[in-house]
Amino acid sequence: MSVKVVAASADAEVGARKMAADQNLTFPIAYGVTAEQIETIGAVAGIRQGETIIQPAEFILNPDGEVVASMYATTQLGRMNPREILQFLKSRVG
Repeated sequence: MSVKVVAASADAEVGARKMAADQNLTFPIAYGVTAEQIETIGAVAGIRQGETIIQPAEFILNPDGEVVASMYATTQLGRMNPREILQFLKSRVG
C-alpha cells in the first residue's frame, strides 16, 4: 500500500517552513492558502490573532482523487490519529 501525505496552511511561506522544520515534517506543505481556497477544499476558515487559519480538516482520497473519508474539527484535538488512518486504509485496501 502506498500512501502520500500533503498538508495545507494559511501561514506565509516562512511560517509554514518553520513549522515543518520544527516538527521534522518531510511531506509537501502548501502555504499561503486563501479563504477562498479553504472553502474550495471544504474546510472552514477561522481567525486567530487577526490571521486567517484553516480549522483542522483531513481528507483521505482514493487513487482517482475521490474523497473516501473526511474529518472536520474546530481544534487540533479533533485530528485523525495516524494509527486510526492506517487501520482505516488497511480495512479498505487490504
